[in-house]
Amino acid sequence: MRLSLSVAALLLSACQHQVQAEQQAAVLLETSAQVRQEIQQAIQQAIGGDPVKLADNVFLFESEIWIENAVLRDEKGRPLDGRIQNAANLFQLKLENGRCVLRHNKSNQNFELQSAHCVAEKQRYPETTQ
Repeated sequence: MRLSLSVAALLLSACQHQVQAEQQAAVLLETSAQVRQEIQQAIQQAIGGDPVKLADNVFLFESEIWIENAVLRDEKGRPLDGRIQNAANLFQLKLENGRCVLRHNKSNQNFELQSAHCVAEKQRYPETTQ
């Protein structure tokens, strides 16, 4: 019985490691207007509001981006309600079973990017990742 439990625990541990290994931080191999538009649409779907402005090199060098919520301000530049209430949104590009997936941290939503081609971040930039 003890042996069976030990084997079961070992198999469960191996399965969890397999799942983690399949989802890796990723970067884009190349970008285009179409890829940026697809990322922009996924972000807009996750957080709502107007489309966000993305850099031309979004996800080419890093697997994460932060999107801050717009703060309405008065004529002196002060937030209208006196403080900023919403934390920024983290989006992570992941390589999952050979697919590029954009993950939103707050909602745990995943958006598969159809037009993007990505590679594991540690594979493209081995000296900068841990």
